[in-house]
Amino acid sequence: MKKIYKLLFGLLVAIYLTGYVNASSAKISVSSTGQVVVGNTFEVKVTLSSSSKIGTWEFSINYDSSKFKMTSGNKSVKDYGPKKSKTYTYKFKAIGTGSGKISISNPLLLDYSTEDKMSVSTGSKTVKVITQKELEASYSKDNYLKKLSIDGLTLSPAFKKDTLEYTAEANSNTTQINIKATKNDSRASVSGTGKKEVAEGENLFKITVKAQNGSTRTYKITVNVVDPNPITVNVDGKDYTIVKRKSILTCPNDYEETTIKINDIDVPAFYNETNNYTLVGLKNSEETTLFIYNSEDNSYKKYYSLELDNLNIYPLDMDKDLGENYKKEELTIKDAIVDALHLQDTDYYVLNARNLTTGKNNYYLYDKQLGSAIRFIEAKAEKEIVNVVTKDDSKTKKYKTLILVLTVTCALSVIITLFSLVSKSKSKKKLNFLIEKINEEKQTKKEEEKEQEEVKETTTKKRGRPKKA
Repeated sequence: MKKIYKLLFGLLVAIYLTGYVNASSAKISVSSTGQVVVGNTFEVKVTLSSSSKIGTWEFSINYDSSKFKMTSGNKSVKDYGPKKSKTYTYKFKAIGTGSGKISISNPLLLDYSTEDKMSVSTGSKTVKVITQKELEASYSKDNYLKKLSIDGLTLSPAFKKDTLEYTAEANSNTTQINIKATKNDSRASVSGTGKKEVAEGENLFKITVKAQNGSTRTYKITVNVVDPNPITVNVDGKDYTIVKRKSILTCPNDYEETTIKINDIDVPAFYNETNNYTLVGLKNSEETTLFIYNSEDNSYKKYYSLELDNLNIYPLDMDKDLGENYKKEELTIKDAIVDALHLQDTDYYVLNARNLTTGKNNYYLYDKQLGSAIRFIEAKAEKEIVNVVTKDDSKTKKYKTLILVLTVTCALSVIITLFSLVSKSKSKKKLNFLIEKINEEKQTKKEEEKEQEEVKETTTKKRGRPKKA
């Protein structure tokens, strides 16, 4: 008998274990960022997964309410499939500093095929909430380079991360170089590397490293391309060499490419017949730019065009005196420094400039606040110009008063018109009502008169009958 009990017990255990081993399982995982700044919103993804199809499921999401506030998603989920995986996306706002946990509770999943309860393993995610100041303090400050080189050239001195300025020399036929740099910190960024155009003389290149925290460090390389026969000039106290390669110059609009001779050497240039300007390129280690070349006196003047509304002008030296109300000053317009006459206590300036479209020289009234200009006509007297633009202008006040009066008058006219229309509408309604009443009274009176006539006729007939014997 004992043997039979043992056999039955063993069979039950085997059945139980078989059922346990074969029971399907599922997993609920939680994923999100590991760190967030207080006040910011972040996403949390909850994913159900199983090798078997899940029929129905439910769970709840728990979180530290002192650190997080749920802004999107349902805290309790009840859903159905069949699915082998399903992802829910939640949005939270970080409201308190410190570490908080987001986890799953009360999971219940049923196997789609067997409708049996599935065994479930759940995950969680810990998110650290920090302040913006703590975040910035954690940023890397490393803005150094680990390596710096130019293909085929030698830097002098040899590269060291603390040395910021270098030189290199290239043959006269060199037209392009390739700068390479490796940052010391992978979180930093580097600009200024790659293939660069060069010309005879000094060519300055800047390589800037920006650390994760925003701080920058700039390395400079001056590449000297040997010029066997340089043409050097001095303009406004600065030394330049004349550019002999057209490829590094950009032709301005309305100019034609040409070639001129300077010191019996062919030099690329640009010419505009309307303005009679000839432009050549001058360069030093800091810049390569266009200058107006005057062959008569072999002089150079920096060229730039200022586009103001529909005007395209080239400022000239101021050669006019407009009286005590105007003071000669240097004015900066779009990085260009020009001579101007400033009308005191206003934003207006008078410029002397050449219209690059027509080729004519004119004076222009420039509005510094609006950045626009119109042609300045020195009419009857400077006093009239002052009156036009001075802030305390009596005419302006008069015009303002007139405009105010006209505005009020128009407004009153509109109000009166509307009132009149409303009144007319009301009067018309009232008139219609009275007409209807009058008509009703007339009709009633006619009906009364008819009744009276009928009564009178009946009475008369009765009186005219003979009496019976």
